[in-house]
Amino acid sequence: MKFTCQGLELADAVLKVVKASAIRTTNPILECVRLSAEDDKLTLMCTDLELTIIKTIKADVSIEGEAVIPAKFFAEFVKKISGEQINFNLIEGNIMEIFYGENKGIIQCQNADEFPEPKQLETPKKLEIKSNDLKDLVVKASVAVAQDDSRPMLRGILLEAQDGELRGVALDGVRMALVKKPLINQEDFGIVVTARSLMEIVKLLPEKNETITILTEKNHLKINLENTVLITRLLGQKSDFVSYNQIIPTSFQTNIVINRQKLYDAIERASLLNLTERNHIIKFNIKKEMLTITSESQQGNITENIPIEHTNSDLVIDFNGRLIIDCLHVISDEFIKMNFCGVMSPCVITSNQEKEDYLYLVLPMRV
Repeated sequence: MKFTCQGLELADAVLKVVKASAIRTTNPILECVRLSAEDDKLTLMCTDLELTIIKTIKADVSIEGEAVIPAKFFAEFVKKISGEQINFNLIEGNIMEIFYGENKGIIQCQNADEFPEPKQLETPKKLEIKSNDLKDLVVKASVAVAQDDSRPMLRGILLEAQDGELRGVALDGVRMALVKKPLINQEDFGIVVTARSLMEIVKLLPEKNETITILTEKNHLKINLENTVLITRLLGQKSDFVSYNQIIPTSFQTNIVINRQKLYDAIERASLLNLTERNHIIKFNIKKEMLTITSESQQGNITENIPIEHTNSDLVIDFNGRLIIDCLHVISDEFIKMNFCGVMSPCVITSNQEKEDYLYLVLPMRV
């Protein structure tokens, strides 16, 4: 195996694929990156058996072949020589010689035959979606993904393709996110994908708004991007996920329309008194045309008043302010709706626009 490539392009490729390498595993080969030199290209691949990222770059290949190199070391090494043209030469004993400028490095490689092959999808279902819509869906839904491993299915996002739209659903026991985006083309399916894999997809999506094809078959999802392939193992199917439609209230006793940024800023300030507390309790007092937010601690108290459009009943209700802040952080609308069913029922946050493409459900605190 012998090839030459540009250091900057190689460093960028390694940085992308290394996100899929395993950390502290019992199988050391999963902590490596596989280099495959063929024709006029170099293909890099990392996998932890849950997530696989494959990236192809241009290379001047003299002798075709494969090599497996420790991923973290390789990423750091090529980053420090990214300004050079780099020559690679694999010799007997799985020794990789690396030449850059007047310098030389030697790395002990592992047996390439032991590296897992990427999963092949033979007859997948597929959908097409604009890349900006996919980004927005994943970012908006991920705020409600569970952070602990007690219920592994809740570490993922349900992707449900039906009736010309893709729904992304996540919940962690105290809040839920539901995001809807239009599809260009689709086959119906419902799958649960790890939030980690979806966030890596978002990072790899192009900056311009292109059409993206998502393929899924049995237990895997695959996305082909320009010179990049991402494959992830699914957490499960729709039937394994929570029946989220049964959680969403259908009628409300109190409805308000409020400026999102003013609400965000008010909760941030009110939460300063209880930053060290686990629940970040704040009180909502909805009365007439005003929402009053209060927080108390041994250090003092804060009161914030925000004008609102208010219909139906007045209400006093307690929340973990951080749960609402997380939702508001990923919303871009100037005004939002907040809908309440009573002091013991969840608050439902939606857009004030005609098309409601997101919904957040936040449970109140029981004080």
